[in-house]
Amino acid sequence: HSMIYRGMEDIYGNVWQFVDGINIKEHRAYVCYDPSQYESDTFDGCYQKIGYMNSTSNGYVSKFGYDSANPLIGLPIETQGSENTYICDYYYQNSDSSNQITLVGAKFHDKKWAGLYYWDFLYQSSYQAGGASSRIIKYE
Repeated sequence: HSMIYRGMEDIYGNVWQFVDGINIKEHRAYVCYDPSQYESDTFDGCYQKIGYMNSTSNGYVSKFGYDSANPLIGLPIETQGSENTYICDYYYQNSDSSNQITLVGAKFHDKKWAGLYYWDFLYQSSYQAGGASSRIIKYE
């Protein structure tokens, strides 16, 4: 079912959401904290490499990585869970070494897989994502 949490509609589920500022290369995340410099397929300059490798297999998330230089970024490093254990959200990755963009959330019909931590690092920046969107944030 659709929901509203703290004023945000469908914080998980309903649509895939692009996550700007995080690019993936060979299972490593590169993060940029300056929105004016967000760019796909960029892995230098303002983009910093996170100090751990993301999981190399698809599955339900059982553990997130931690990098003290980037403590707000916690991405899946283990996928030993299930729909009833650990995080209970799914993680997709691309087994080749191409560059990927990041999506989070999932489409409404993904049901039990969809959640706040349902990450998808499967697609290249040229991918035309059906069911993907973004959120408009209004600061007051």
